[in-house]
Amino acid sequence: MKTKLLFWTLFVTTLFSCTSKNKPVSEAEKGIIKKEVKDIVTIFFVGCEQADFRLVMKSLNYSPEFRYIYNGDVLNYDDYKAVFKPLFKTQKGQKYNILDEKYEIFDNSTVLYTAKIKNRTDYKDGHFVLVDHGVMLFVFKRIDEKWQIVYGVESTVEKIINDKKERKLNQLELLKQFAGTWKGKISKDSTFVWDGKYSGSKIEGNIKVLVKRKTVLEVKVVNVYDRSTDKFIETEIYKGSEPMVFVSWFTSNKVCEAVPFKDFSAPEQAKIKARFEFKRPDMFIQIITLNNTPVDTLICYRIKK
Repeated sequence: MKTKLLFWTLFVTTLFSCTSKNKPVSEAEKGIIKKEVKDIVTIFFVGCEQADFRLVMKSLNYSPEFRYIYNGDVLNYDDYKAVFKPLFKTQKGQKYNILDEKYEIFDNSTVLYTAKIKNRTDYKDGHFVLVDHGVMLFVFKRIDEKWQIVYGVESTVEKIINDKKERKLNQLELLKQFAGTWKGKISKDSTFVWDGKYSGSKIEGNIKVLVKRKTVLEVKVVNVYDRSTDKFIETEIYKGSEPMVFVSWFTSNKVCEAVPFKDFSAPEQAKIKARFEFKRPDMFIQIITLNNTPVDTLICYRIKK
């Protein structure tokens, strides 16, 4: 009986402590908190629109707990910098149209921000990307009397507009960016490795998937340039199964698109698409979409030329 009494005493004490610490927020306090958080939201979006990466980083919390989900990939603070800093350098700027935004104030130190958006991003090479609809989610925490984003989610459906400059690109020269040995982390124990060699008008190589350093999948890849279409015909040969054939082409100096060969005549209607974005010479992001919705993202780094 004494044990039970002690348990309930501790339980009530703990509950009182928690509810006292997180006491209900008055409407007046909510108004102040919303204004403070909105100021940080504004800093984030202004930084994006002006392609000012330092301004964006001011709104983020530098800590091991920080996470940002970007079209299916989970980034920590350092990953965020590695992905977005070089990307901002390729941009002229962005324009956001915030269709609907909400602030959910949980307590004096926690706010959930959500927004539906439309967006246009202009790049220095002349192309631009439209987002017809997208969503943003931020969790703000008050840390040392300062509101910062500790968790973020960005999910968008993008449409690339090439402004009729696609055929002016030197496709063969751009293909060389894939040469070398590249490695990406699929999961904690799984690794993706691409090793490709450029020669003449083609690039040949191998894809390996390793689980705990043991090869579980190996694919032979031959990517040949077709001058008549100014695109590449890529054949992937899997052991014990039929080859898979794709068509790929660069839509800008740093972006390569790919679709199954059967969708060659109408690539915009392809259900499955792959997009490769070179964020810097030794890093690219592979994004797989299904019905224009991102389903898988892989960050690869060049480990050998």
